[in-house]
Amino acid sequence: MLFRKLQNTQLIFIIIATLLFLIAIAFDISAYLRGPAPYPPEWRWDYLYVNTLQKIYVPIIISSLIIAFYLYASNKSRLVKEHVVIFLSVAILLSFALQIGIQYFSRAGVGVLIHRIINPDLNGYYSASLTFDDPVEFLSNFNENILKYNYHAASHPPGAILIFYVIKKTVSVFPFLASLASSLSPSHSDVNAMWKVLKPLQKATAIVSAFLIPLLSTLTIIPLFYLAKNLYSTRTAIKSVFLYIFIPSIVLFIPINDSFLPFFSTLSAMFFILADKKKNKMYFFFSGITLFLGAFFSLSLIPMGIFLSVYYILSKLKKERVKIKEAIFDGFIFILGFTALPIILYIFAGFNFIQMIKIIVDTVPHIHTRSYTTWIFYNLYDFFVFTGIPITAIFLIKFKQQFKEITYKSWKHIDIIFIAFLALLLFTNFSGSIRGEAGRILSIYMPLITLVAADTTAKILKLKRGQFVIILVLMAIQIVVMQEFWVLLW
Repeated sequence: MLFRKLQNTQLIFIIIATLLFLIAIAFDISAYLRGPAPYPPEWRWDYLYVNTLQKIYVPIIISSLIIAFYLYASNKSRLVKEHVVIFLSVAILLSFALQIGIQYFSRAGVGVLIHRIINPDLNGYYSASLTFDDPVEFLSNFNENILKYNYHAASHPPGAILIFYVIKKTVSVFPFLASLASSLSPSHSDVNAMWKVLKPLQKATAIVSAFLIPLLSTLTIIPLFYLAKNLYSTRTAIKSVFLYIFIPSIVLFIPINDSFLPFFSTLSAMFFILADKKKNKMYFFFSGITLFLGAFFSLSLIPMGIFLSVYYILSKLKKERVKIKEAIFDGFIFILGFTALPIILYIFAGFNFIQMIKIIVDTVPHIHTRSYTTWIFYNLYDFFVFTGIPITAIFLIKFKQQFKEITYKSWKHIDIIFIAFLALLLFTNFSGSIRGEAGRILSIYMPLITLVAADTTAKILKLKRGQFVIILVLMAIQIVVMQEFWVLLW
């Protein structure tokens, strides 16, 4: 009876904390909820309320379908095991539908996705992809030209630019798409002005990209499911998938580059942990390759090495002593995987990845103009807000429990995923490499905290299906409230 009462108290805490924060957002009780100071030089999310409640039925219907699918899947976990492809396919489609539905609900509507692609002051990758036809030449000259690109393209590796190039080449195979795109005319005057100067193929590329990138972002569900399944259980994997679908950062920042980067961090972690679980060292190589592919889009993925290293050490200590020779060999295979592609790119395209890192670090404006101490707090604050208040509350409950286990030296009950994630988050925060918009930039770490939260709801909170639905409902409400009252992307 006492344990059940404790569970109810924790759930009530999660509900009250979420609702109070959402009320504070809606009424904008303090500008400091949105950041320390306006840009420039600091950062603060804008507050703008435009009533779009007449369109709220769309996210409500889609969220209801997602929750109904969770109830079905969690009740038929054996069915999920036997028909996992169907389960994951439906989850991906529902996640994509929620992303588009939330954009439909927004003050700007679905059409804003195209605006976010073609406006160089909001993105920059697409406009940069229009400046070359030879990808090898583009890479060989990238370090000389990077600072000439617009906005995000001037401070990130070339991966995202090449994605748009690949989309453009693919779209060119289907001429009818260019003809169809030419017949469209955006209603917004500013968007239409940029639209008119684009060629038919470029217009078609923008339209396809606006919807393809959000769809690609939902693919993170696949490695997340298998990662959670190998670490915990099928039931926890199912919970991880549905929590991830409702994370604000994953839904609200489409279709920019950050939305699909969690795929690489999750896939790299999945391969790494499979290497440890299945004693197959080739998975370390695949993990390294995957992590570099992510770093080829954003340097923010490089600290994932902290998570993987801490996990490796703790997992060995928990089972047996760390064998130095074996650890060195495993690390060598991982590093070989991570360095294989940059070496190939340097040999065949003259692309110097190390030089590019130095250029970016030396010139990224916010590192040199924003207060380090201010963002020690606000980076964590922003990250947890965009993770979702329910997941943040669950994380704090987990933190309290793990702190007690460490205090009492109960090493068998230490969650190495939690410790590895916490080490990664704190390292990234105190490094000073990110100062602002952590909720967007660190979306690459959202799958990891999702794992922790899903496991906590099962082992510590012991939430029943109906209680877990409350968590999902609160997450859905937060997405709607943030979309309605905050300006996350223009």
